[in-house]
Amino acid sequence: MDKYQIDCLIIGGGVAGLASAKFLSKEFKKTYLIEKNKYLGMETSSRNSEVIHAGIYYQKNSLKSELCLKGKKMLYQYLKERNINFNNCGKYIVATNEEEEDTLESIRLNAMDCGLKDLSYEHNLKKMYPFLEVKNSIFSPSSGIFDSHEYFKSLEKDFCDNGGQVLVGNECIEVEEVNDFFEIKIKDLNNDLYYIFQTKYLINAAGIYSGKIAKLLDKNRKIEIQYIKGEYYNYSGKEKIDHLIYPVPGKLSLGLHATLDLGNGIRFGPSAVEIKKIDYGVHEENKEDFLKSLQQYWPSIQGSQLSPDYSGIRAKIRGAEDFDLEKLDKKNKVAINIIGYISPGLTSSLALGEKIVDLVKN
Repeated sequence: MDKYQIDCLIIGGGVAGLASAKFLSKEFKKTYLIEKNKYLGMETSSRNSEVIHAGIYYQKNSLKSELCLKGKKMLYQYLKERNINFNNCGKYIVATNEEEEDTLESIRLNAMDCGLKDLSYEHNLKKMYPFLEVKNSIFSPSSGIFDSHEYFKSLEKDFCDNGGQVLVGNECIEVEEVNDFFEIKIKDLNNDLYYIFQTKYLINAAGIYSGKIAKLLDKNRKIEIQYIKGEYYNYSGKEKIDHLIYPVPGKLSLGLHATLDLGNGIRFGPSAVEIKKIDYGVHEENKEDFLKSLQQYWPSIQGSQLSPDYSGIRAKIRGAEDFDLEKLDKKNKVAINIIGYISPGLTSSLALGEKIVDLVKN
């Protein structure tokens, strides 16, 4: 079996892997990124709401809060510099009853405590959108949407311009420690061939498969990954919005929100259901419950106005609320696990890339 010695290997071609690769390729001459799918960013990274998050919901001093607040500024600047389409449309978080109003205030105070000072109450949202059922709302002016697919292409170009190499259709099969190197056995799915990369720096950015790769790195590692599936529906009704509309968040997600695409189309989602098997179908037997949740704040919506769009799967560590960046400092070599990298992962990605370089070097 052929062996190739390189400086750094990133496993996973979603946004975490691409952003890490962009920055790591400035530090290491021979940096490779492998992705088991035929294209980059095909799973969690592209199956979401494409929202630029403000940094509202996350615990103070958490990685989510730190990376989202920093990453948001970096992302807006990057999108401007690269002429990637975005819309800084802002979003409203809406409360429909007194209990939710109390939660709304808790959200505002938490955001302020984390350093986000631009949230404000909007008591007249119903004048703007009379079809909404709103008792009170908070406005976030720095929230937005963007073209994540063009963003991925741009990150890939940055990586390749730095001398990095992308190998799609290549899957990590085994990881062994041999003297001063990690030896990663890889299957080239395009040609049904196997080969080995030897590297001193290994980044596990495998998204929904990151738990599996972490266990390859440490055979005794105990980690329980929880898979949360979210379905999205397109809206064909006449009522229109110019902002993102979010309900007060639930336990598993930020709730069924109304988001815009860059053509001003409206979609709703994601739902949040724990699953055991990877399945990207949108199952219409769930549509009635989906509709009832939406009607709590948008009561005029009818089932006939909703059509299935797509779904996404988020992999989080059961019981954990934060991203998990784990550095494994081995003899003369370093591995980093990026696990539970869900929302606000897109927004945080450039800040994550810088963070990974810092972890590798220090």
